Amino acid sequence: MKKIFFFILAVLFSAVAVYAQVDVYLSLSATGKRSDIAIEYFVAADGKADTVKYAKLLKEIIENDLIFSRYFNIVQDIPKNTENTLEERLFSWEKKGASVLLTASVSIDGDKLVLESNLLDVATGETIWKRKYKNEILNYRYMSHEISDEIVRKFTGETGIARSKIVFVNDGTRFKELYIIDYDGYNLRRLTKDNKINILPKWSPDGKQIIYTSYLYNNPDLFVLDLVKNRRSIISKYQGLNASGSFSPDGKKILLTLSRGRYPNLYLINMSGEILQRMTEGSYIDTSPSFAPNGQEVVFISDRPGYPQLYIMSIDGGNIRRLTTSGFCDSPSWSPRGDKIVFTMRQSKGNYDLYVYDLPTAKITKLTNNHRNNENPTWSPDGRFVTFYSNISGKGEIYIMAIDGSGIRKLVELPGTSYTPSWSPTLTR
Repeated sequence: MKKIFFFILAVLFSAVAVYAQVDVYLSLSATGKRSDIAIEYFVAADGKADTVKYAKLLKEIIENDLIFSRYFNIVQDIPKNTENTLEERLFSWEKKGASVLLTASVSIDGDKLVLESNLLDVATGETIWKRKYKNEILNYRYMSHEISDEIVRKFTGETGIARSKIVFVNDGTRFKELYIIDYDGYNLRRLTKDNKINILPKWSPDGKQIIYTSYLYNNPDLFVLDLVKNRRSIISKYQGLNASGSFSPDGKKILLTLSRGRYPNLYLINMSGEILQRMTEGSYIDTSPSFAPNGQEVVFISDRPGYPQLYIMSIDGGNIRRLTTSGFCDSPSWSPRGDKIVFTMRQSKGNYDLYVYDLPTAKITKLTNNHRNNENPTWSPDGRFVTFYSNISGKGEIYIMAIDGSGIRKLVELPGTSYTPSWSPTLTR
């Protein structure tokens, strides 16, 4: 039996994402290289201590977002002389190699933080983008991420991922509860306080809901948590396994594993829990489905050859075919761009590592090789990063890395073990 099924059984039963002079600035998408961006010290408009503090924080967060995106190199600050004209400062930045310059002025209006930003072409002095942001002071990190995402969009034509979040499971309370955190490891928040087992969370395509399997009522039922209305309800409560799988791209249907007293197979249900179609049928275990972004195909795990392997099928349940792999496979996730599948695989006598299957070429690339277990990967909304579980530190924690396997970093330091992360779409308020 596959590892994912054993994992499900073990955890269930062991503890019983104004204004612009140009639409898209194409210096990155044209060359594929990083752009050198300069960010001047943000000006505190009134000079007050709180304003100075938030001006510094906003700049730091935006810098970190842009560095993480891998689209930019940050050109280090030059000493700012207020007597220097903009032309003189642009000349200094150009000598340091910067191609664009971000300037900003920060002020506080009651309980609101106001930031006026300006992105300039260093060579010409022309404004690329200018905008005023206003939000509650408590939301200063979100405001920073919003600016970062807009800068990425101006350079690439695609929205950045700084406003995305990650949901995962942690057992630091001795029970498995759901937690949510910003993509950069800040603003941790606990979502469930059941003193029960809650596992396998997955985001809806619009980022407003999370489905997960819970043992709240002593059966592994499928729940949905509405983050907007802050309430939850049961979607599927058939006797036996109701293992959260995958939202359809339109968010109207869910593909999940049901056992119903038989072998665990895949079923398609609506948001009311009504079974629309039985997708697989046989005396084997089918689990871990993930929709293609076009909604026409699904990748899943099946042990029909005697050990867990990757399979793809059409949304009507037909045209089932096996992807050529070796070893024991688990937890596939289809890329938002549609061309790749990231998954876990263990070779004989080895550990679980992350791999990417390139669909156009059928080439498989190994992403991790740290002699520890690396599992349960899911994609960032732009398809350029993955978040996953690893016990590289000696205990299970959540990590992020680029899709080429580089830049691995721990998401957050927490007591207990963390499991099964799921990366949200870019979230807007």
